[in-house]
Amino acid sequence: MTDQHQSSNETVNVDTDKLKPAIAKFNDLASRLKSVGTGLDLICQSYGEPWGDDKAGKEFYGKYEKPHADLIDAAHDAGAGFSIAADSVGKMVKAFEDIGDQAGAQGRRLRLSVDPGTGQDPPPAPNE
Repeated sequence: MTDQHQSSNETVNVDTDKLKPAIAKFNDLASRLKSVGTGLDLICQSYGEPWGDDKAGKEFYGKYEKPHADLIDAAHDAGAGFSIAADSVGKMVKAFEDIGDQAGAQGRRLRLSVDPGTGQDPPPAPNE
């Protein structure tokens, strides 16, 4: 375990505009992986059962069935993982934007309040 200390004076900056394209890329990868898995399975099924009903055919199928199913499952699982990643990044972006909006609203409320030291309104904020 590491001991990490963070000062409350440190600033955290998150550029959500740069994160948003990652959501689309994750969704695209998810779709492509699921499509690859489905396509491979359909192509393999289109050939029927090319192994024979003899001992060699049954031995081949015994060695083929699990790796084939595992490969198809891996493509679908990876696609699902990228879908989950896209959702997670989307939620993270929304949370950061909400925090920024809340901080901005709080800052505006504080700026508009009367300065307790002088009894006067503070000067207007730049860009307002």
